[in-house]
Amino acid sequence: MKQASLFDDDGAARGGIVPALGVNGSGHTLTKEQKRFNKAIAGIDAMRRELARWQEYVLGYQRRVAAEFTPLIAMLREKRIAMAMLLDRAMSGKTLNKTQKAKVEDILMGQLSELLAEAQAPELVQLYNKYSDVRFEDMQQDDMEFARAFAADAFGVELDESAGANTPEDLARLIAEEAFAAETGRDSKPERKRKKSAKAIAQEAMREQAAQGASKAVREIFRKLASELHPDREPDLEQRARKTVLMQQVNQAYAAGDLLALLELQLSIEQIDPAALANMTQERLGHYILVLEEQSQKLREELSEVTAPFVMAMGGRAPRQLTPEAVERALDADIRELQMALRGLEADLVHFQDIGKLKSSLKHYRIEDAASDDIDLLERLFFEHVRGTRGD
Repeated sequence: MKQASLFDDDGAARGGIVPALGVNGSGHTLTKEQKRFNKAIAGIDAMRRELARWQEYVLGYQRRVAAEFTPLIAMLREKRIAMAMLLDRAMSGKTLNKTQKAKVEDILMGQLSELLAEAQAPELVQLYNKYSDVRFEDMQQDDMEFARAFAADAFGVELDESAGANTPEDLARLIAEEAFAAETGRDSKPERKRKKSAKAIAQEAMREQAAQGASKAVREIFRKLASELHPDREPDLEQRARKTVLMQQVNQAYAAGDLLALLELQLSIEQIDPAALANMTQERLGHYILVLEEQSQKLREELSEVTAPFVMAMGGRAPRQLTPEAVERALDADIRELQMALRGLEADLVHFQDIGKLKSSLKHYRIEDAASDDIDLLERLFFEHVRGTRGD
């Protein structure tokens, strides 16, 4: 008979498959260690569910990005290139005055700079060189030299030309890696050894003893399960097949240090029962708790690894408690924004075929000073790569 879950309101076993673990009793009857044990199991159970939810969502997210988001990006780029070509044709005529041409050139160079930053194409480089006083290749080299000097002044990172950076993005990545390596290198320098107090030595010995006890406890569970489930000892073919599957689960759980899964397997084959957990010694319970807390930390790290790309992608829009639903809403908003931009650009491509309408629109355009754009770009790229390097 399945043990009712101590943590689900509806009393159903976890997933309807494996009996739930825990020490039965109320807050008044359970010891402090028993409460910690129950809490650790409940926490792992919740993180398992959350991790499974995210892992399932990631697949759907990737499919949706490939089907909806990426094609919109490609279509938008195609229309932006078409707009650049339209503006080039407008510049080639004689209907625009000097002021209007300056504005169109400013718009055109802004578009070309963005398009070339995304992906270089020969026709875009050729168009850029047509209107720029500095060839695109030379401008790239100048930008890299400026960026290296800025990196040295702002971040104290020296990179020579052989470092392998061909774009500001490459350079920002290298700067972040160098800065992080320098920082961790300083942190990893051995500190002058101080004499440990008797209390510190005793605490260290206790921690080591507890870790050894925890490792031994996991091995004991594994051996008990292996003794009962080893398929080679089972003459019945149907039972042997069942035990083969269970033994595979035992081996996987043991290799992963998944104490909870091992205990669940013990409970499922009735090697233990709730009474056995309740009668467990405080020392053994403490060993189990240590393993479960380590398991919790691994799950937290795995969950953080799965959600990190979404946190970075959402940036300032990421809520404190990130959920798949929040990511889905953000993706919806991004897709709507791209669709609106695409519709607007398609309308402009039709609208500006009429040179008179283009001239009318230029009345409201103002050329802005973008002298600090290179610094802002490098700073933004650098800090993005720092977050990626540190796994924030």
